[in-house]
Amino acid sequence: MSHVTTHKYLMMLLVFLSCGNSQKPSEVTTKTDDNQGKNFLSMKIDGNAWVADHDIFGSFHFTEKLGPGLINIAGTKGSPPDDQPFNINLYNTTGTGEYNVNTGNNAGAKMYDNVAQLAQWTPTNYLCGGTMQGSHMKINIIRVSKNPQMIEATFSGTMQCVEGNTLNITEGKFYYHEAND
Repeated sequence: MSHVTTHKYLMMLLVFLSCGNSQKPSEVTTKTDDNQGKNFLSMKIDGNAWVADHDIFGSFHFTEKLGPGLINIAGTKGSPPDDQPFNINLYNTTGTGEYNVNTGNNAGAKMYDNVAQLAQWTPTNYLCGGTMQGSHMKINIIRVSKNPQMIEATFSGTMQCVEGNTLNITEGKFYYHEAND
């Protein structure tokens, strides 16, 4: 990954860093779908397929300057101004295992709490999850590596949106290998 691209992703990370920390390390043996050597982020939102088509990025303990033990999962669907960036940030991670995002509605978040969020679901429903809307997600980190950067994960849960509706996230799958950039 070029220095400019790395810088772009780190800046994107900084925009989304914050919120909802709970972890329970344990080994998980589930495997993601056959990815044929391509990075991907996919899920179902309220039963409908959502697939990132660019800015798919993951990191495992990339730098402590971004937060202690950070795992980042990110990707974007669509084109501006209607693009939908999605990300999960998990802090104080130790490697593979089950991690949780548990943010209460209007609870706010402390620095280095886990967070999951989706921006621009609709033009008026501009944020689901994040630091102020409720999020309850279970993330299974299946495989990680610092050098080269690699993350494989599955996830599911719910995210409250600013308009009051709740998105049901199922069949979430993430695969990022630095060599595929």
